[in-house]
Formats: sequence, C-alpha cells, structure tokens
Amino acid sequence: MPTRSRLIALLAVAAAAIALAGCSAAAPARPVAAEGTAAAAPAGRAKPQVVAIGDSIAFGKGVRPDEAWPALIAAQHGWTLTNLAVSGSGFVKPGWNGDTYRQQVDTALGLHPDYILIAATRNDRGQDPALVASSADELLGELHDTFPRAHIIGITAVWGADKPPATVATVDGIVQEAVTDVGGTFLDIGYPLARHPELVQADGIHPNAAGERIVATTIEDRLAPLGVTS
Repeated sequence: MPTRSRLIALLAVAAAAIALAGCSAAAPARPVAAEGTAAAAPAGRAKPQVVAIGDSIAFGKGVRPDEAWPALIAAQHGWTLTNLAVSGSGFVKPGWNGDTYRQQVDTALGLHPDYILIAATRNDRGQDPALVASSADELLGELHDTFPRAHIIGITAVWGADKPPATVATVDGIVQEAVTDVGGTFLDIGYPLARHPELVQADGIHPNAAGERIVATTIEDRLAPLGVTS
C-alpha cells in the first residue's frame, strides 16, 4: 500500500493532467493552412492599384507629386498610385537618369496593377518613328501579356501653350495603335493648354499646378463616358 506522501503525489499528478486536458480543449492549436491555400481576404476591398508610365509632365516636374495629372486621376477614383514617370524619357528617348519607358515597364512588371496609365510624349518627336513603334508595340505587348485583366489607358502627348509640330501627332498615332492593338483605351485629349500661357511654367513646356488640373480634367472627361473605371 502506498504511503501517505506517495498518495498525495499521485493525486497531484492526476490533477495536473486533468487541468492540462482542460486547457487543450479550451484553446486548440492554431490550424496550419494547406500548401497552396490562400489566406482569408481581409475585411473590406483593397484599393485598386494604378501604375503611371510617362515623362516629366506625368512625373509632375515643377509641381508637388500630388499635383501631377496621374496623382489627380488616382485621387479621383480612390486608386493607390505608383508613379514611375521619369523626366525627359520616352519610348526611345532616355530621360535624365538614362532610363526610357523600357525601364519603367520593367519595374511595372514586378507590381500588380489594376490600371496602367501610359502617355505618349513630346520627348519622342525627334526619334526614328520606326524605333518608337517597335518599342511601343513591345512594351504594350509585355504589359498586356503580364496583366491581361489590367485596364491599359493611353493618352496623347501633353503639349504647352504654343502650337505643336506635326511630329507630335506622329508619335500620338504610333502609341494609339500600340495601345488599341492590345485592347487598351486610348484617349485623344487634344491640346488643352494651347493658347493658355497662364497654365504653363516659365520654361514654356511644363504645366503648372493649374495646368496639371486641366490635363487631369480633360483626361477624366474623355474617360468617364467609356465606363472603363466603373
């Protein structure tokens, strides 16, 4: 027969085992998701993502980042913007840092955009049209193939207050064809800054904050009836 002290020890062990069993029932171990199973979506829908590919006007040279037309369009729709635009760049023309639209698209391919804004640019007006067309076709094709469900929205080049040369229309036509060939939407916004020097900075090229708002409003006026962003 066990001694009194041994009996007390046995009862203590039994009580501890019962207590541990009770804790396991109340707080089961956290389940591990099976491999390849997506986690539950967080409450509320995430904001649509938009990427902007463009030049100094899309970048917003001389104005605050939130005053550039891609930022204004994104704010209008509640999108989260990644603005990849580089001053001086084009499909062929390198920007201030040596990048063309090639490098901007390479960065975009690592993101997950719902919308892609891409602007024709005055910077390509002096380039070989065949090279501009080749680059535009290649880059738009890559964007579409990588993001088949994304909405690609192209626009004509933004010019200043003076009359643009015919080479700008040539670039616009090239980009329009590349965008529409992949099922994107191309917007001819005309020249909303023409004959309005008060909307352009002292360099005669870049819109000021008011000019950027005019560009964004013109884009939105062309875009809204198409139902692309609804």
